[in-house]
Amino acid sequence: MRVYLETYGCTLNQADSDIMGGILKHAGFRLVKRPADADVVVLNTCTVKGRTENRIISRIEALHAQKKKIVVAGCLSINEKRVRNACPEAVLVHPGAVSFIAEAVGRAAEGKAGDFKERAAKEGLPRIFTKPILRVPIQEGCVGNCYFCQTKLARPYLMSYSAKWIRSWIEEGVKKGAKEIQLTGMDSGAYGLDLGTDLVALLDEVRKIDGDFRMRLGMINPGHAKKMLPKLLDIFEDKRLYKFFHLPVQTGSEKVRGEMNRAHSVADFKKVVKAIRKRFPDACISTDIIVGYPTETEKDFGKTLKLMKEVKPDIVNVSKFASRRGTKAAEMREIPTEEVKRRSTELAGLVRRIGAEKNRKFEGKRMDVLITEKGKGASGNRGPETGNWKGRAGNYKQVCISGKAKLGDKVKVRIIGSNFGSLFGKRI
Repeated sequence: MRVYLETYGCTLNQADSDIMGGILKHAGFRLVKRPADADVVVLNTCTVKGRTENRIISRIEALHAQKKKIVVAGCLSINEKRVRNACPEAVLVHPGAVSFIAEAVGRAAEGKAGDFKERAAKEGLPRIFTKPILRVPIQEGCVGNCYFCQTKLARPYLMSYSAKWIRSWIEEGVKKGAKEIQLTGMDSGAYGLDLGTDLVALLDEVRKIDGDFRMRLGMINPGHAKKMLPKLLDIFEDKRLYKFFHLPVQTGSEKVRGEMNRAHSVADFKKVVKAIRKRFPDACISTDIIVGYPTETEKDFGKTLKLMKEVKPDIVNVSKFASRRGTKAAEMREIPTEEVKRRSTELAGLVRRIGAEKNRKFEGKRMDVLITEKGKGASGNRGPETGNWKGRAGNYKQVCISGKAKLGDKVKVRIIGSNFGSLFGKRI
């Protein structure tokens, strides 16, 4: 039976797709590259934003109109009513139940609706090992209860994977050619709280693995990061760890932060960033901001602008507030759409200027870059190895280069240009 697997959302979702793909192949299914060639389509979905949910629902409706058999896996499975309105025969697989994906595909092929909710461990399951990038889940769920977050409803329980399994996944992936290991989770900072250990201990274990590879750590909430200082930064002295820190602050207003029920303070965020930059001046700091939270006043928004100007993050993921079903924030009166859009536009302009300013400081510098992605024109009339490529410097800055290269190559470049999102390098 032929199965097409389509993935939306975060790196953790992509890691779950690697596991589902491995299970399906192990069970004798054939993975195909186009939905038109598939007997069953599996959509591994995301629910973090309303716009993403709407796009996935439209996708389900279109596939249903084509009479495709559909499995809806991932976080959108919690919105069962809306999924079934789009496709009554869909089979739902909740995030904790990916081990049942083969049974779900079989049920969908028979044209029977179903709902797989039972949580089961993912350790030891078959998986697809990809190169040059390998996604390794270290945990899912969190210990927070943010009022705007629907993902917490989809992945409600903290579940950390054992260091033994994480290490074995990385070792096998490195043997199969992985050059960048993405350690991913819903909140990497919560790792181990259910196992009597912590993230620092895990990183100390995995950095003992031999091999020429780099590791990128996923999102850490500032409150967790603060508690792990300075030991966390001691671990990051390892040259194989990208000097990249994703620390979502969500707002510059302490008042709004409290009204979001975030388990950290804005001051915590600033303290962590200051400590990182003192140790690693060129570190890449990424954060998230929600604009237009229902309780956000113009004064509160001004504090967010002030925070961005003060901290100057390298990357800021700006999201307009959208209420999500089942959350406390959905019960609040929303700010008019036009005002949210105005604030979002103003903030987006500011962070683009900050990003461009930060990247200009790298012009003229020499950097070691790991090639991880083909750019436009990376193949074609000039041969399979000649064209445009994208890679990552030691601080995870994206560097675009041209010329001969292969995925997984490490190249030395001099930065000859930049914009707000990328550096442009010339091989030396």
